[in-house]
Amino acid sequence: MEPDRLDLSALDPSRDPERWERLVRSVASRGLARARLGGGVRAQLVAWWRPALALAAAAVALAWLPSLLPAPRAATSVADPVLSTTSWLLRERSPETAAAIASIGVDHVSR
Repeated sequence: MEPDRLDLSALDPSRDPERWERLVRSVASRGLARARLGGGVRAQLVAWWRPALALAAAAVALAWLPSLLPAPRAATSVADPVLSTTSWLLRERSPETAAAIASIGVDHVSR
């Protein structure tokens, strides 16, 4: 069993010779005009200089944005593990709490 073959001749640009020649001439003339203007890698880099600089400035601004915002309060209270563990044990108020607080080094436990 052979697969059906698609007729792609309608997509052939050289099917109309006059149109094909006009297309080839227009592409060639645009390429020559660009070459006369000093085209090349260096000219392309110069053309992209301003957009590249704008993108770099935006990336730097986005990178600095977190350092300009104030730190969240929750992060500062969790930073000291002894303080957070002691406050948790004081809220718990079970018989084992006194032993746990004593092992941390707190002298007085309020009940």
